[in-house]
Amino acid sequence: MSFESYVSALTGPLTLLTSLSIATPVLADDTGYTFTLTNDTSVDMLEFYASPQTATDWEEDVLEDKTVEANGDWTIITVSGVRGCFYDFLAVFADGDKLEKYGINVCELETHTYYEN
Repeated sequence: MSFESYVSALTGPLTLLTSLSIATPVLADDTGYTFTLTNDTSVDMLEFYASPQTATDWEEDVLEDKTVEANGDWTIITVSGVRGCFYDFLAVFADGDKLEKYGINVCELETHTYYEN
């Protein structure tokens, strides 16, 4: 089953939207879930944080020193399955825009795409 959910950007001149594709869970191994992170905007994504909903602050940047370039670049993200299914996401873009999304079920997530309108 698939559906789309749109969220507008919190800051900056661009309006960014996010789309969630829900499908069969992609189990990375016994302790993690994997999904594809896609940047379909015109601005490079420099940081991406995926923190369990139970966390009180954003955890480490899962991109580390990678950049998800604009215009359809993608990367594979793996998050811990032992910390629950629900995560909050924070994407930081090269132009300073930040987009927060809460309550993402990574146990059912196949793709998480950022769009621009």
